[in-house]
Amino acid sequence: MAVCEFAVQRKYSLEDRDILIFFYGDENTPFFSSDQIPLFIDSPYPPDDQGKSITFQAGLHEGKRFQAVAMRVDDKNFSKVQMFKRHVSSMIRSASDEKNRRVTVFLANDRHGFLSPCMEAALLGGYKFDKYLEKKPEFPQVLCVTEKSLSKREEKDLKEKEELFFWVNFARDVLNEPPNEIHPESLASVFQKMGKKAGLKVTLWNEKRLEKEKCGGILAVGQGAASKPRLVIGEYRPRKPKGFVALVGKGVTMDTGGYCLKPASSQIGMKYDMGGAAMTFAAACALASLRLPLRIAVITPLVENDISSRAFHTQDIITIRNGKTVQVDNTDAEGRLILADALCIASEMKPDCIVDAATLTGACVVALGEDIAGVFGPDSRFNRELIEAGREADENLWEMPLFMPYMEQLKAEIADMKNIGSRWGGAITAALFLKQFVDEKIPWAHIDIAGPCVKEEPLGFLGKGAKGFGVKTLFEFVTNRFL
Repeated sequence: MAVCEFAVQRKYSLEDRDILIFFYGDENTPFFSSDQIPLFIDSPYPPDDQGKSITFQAGLHEGKRFQAVAMRVDDKNFSKVQMFKRHVSSMIRSASDEKNRRVTVFLANDRHGFLSPCMEAALLGGYKFDKYLEKKPEFPQVLCVTEKSLSKREEKDLKEKEELFFWVNFARDVLNEPPNEIHPESLASVFQKMGKKAGLKVTLWNEKRLEKEKCGGILAVGQGAASKPRLVIGEYRPRKPKGFVALVGKGVTMDTGGYCLKPASSQIGMKYDMGGAAMTFAAACALASLRLPLRIAVITPLVENDISSRAFHTQDIITIRNGKTVQVDNTDAEGRLILADALCIASEMKPDCIVDAATLTGACVVALGEDIAGVFGPDSRFNRELIEAGREADENLWEMPLFMPYMEQLKAEIADMKNIGSRWGGAITAALFLKQFVDEKIPWAHIDIAGPCVKEEPLGFLGKGAKGFGVKTLFEFVTNRFL
């Protein structure tokens, strides 16, 4: 991957092809002090309310080219922090296209709260998956110039955020890989390697172990693929944990729909169907890498939903780990089958809470659009903790109803339940299906990330491709709840 370098320093000296940005909260509120304005720059002035940015000066100083830009972050639809990140990431992309070498932001003492968003715009907004490009993009450095040196607390906070953003980009990397490179066996190896790097104890279950452990859902979905199904369990156990959270993530590395085959156009983007696994495993790695006093377990079932002479069929009946039988009415409703086994395993661990994440239903995208994830669970207070964590992380989640009467749609004649209900309310019946495999005494929520995870076009300040959605939300949720 390509990503911007980020630095903070007090003294400023001009470098060739530098873009200097002077932010305003509104037309009367600069984010910089007058003492920070370089001598060769005219006094900046804010754009009017018709525009959000202006280049108010450009030229040469001592043979070095520069541009000076003023930007406003007041907007009726977005917060100041959101607009700030959008502006910085936009300037990064412009600077890259125009071969500029640095983007410099000036922040006064009372604006240090924008240091972390500036780093986020650089490390996440300045990300590009370039592994398969012959000509690699060159991103500029992002520099924050402050009036005073950072406190130890500020330095610590930035270092922790840098670690978190590394794992967000790790999730994006594995999601952006093509399905011929990332499949159940290779992804299990990647998770094993990176999990150990983060400090997780990683256990890998192959198909023989899955059969021994009675994981019928994972085995059924994965039986038709050349790359065999896997289940990866990552655990972090400090000596005196303040809590224990289990994370479960759907890992379908490529979803053709199986014998209920998706149209060709609908298969585009289905390499992202492992978004829940990438999200939860990256979040667990971020938490473990910072050696937080929390016990963490992450369970990621990994399969490829393919067609072959061995693939599962409609009307098959499979047995999940907890003994419940499921009639397969649609092979393209496969994610809930592998999550069922994983949720049973999570429940057996007796954690303080369970959160699962999955690119589960198109119905959730119809309901909420591509920018918002749906949160389902029996405890609204617990759901709101996740939604608030998302708000703090600048990721959008919305509570959806777990409407129990819709369980009628999942009734089957010769099995305990079906794997799909009617067309209407499909995200709700999917969540109700998952609920059957969670210990009722354990707080649980399901996050349907089918919209923001699979969205190929830009999302907020993030560019095209995988977004790593949800990693920051889970990090905020866990630390808020237990620390």
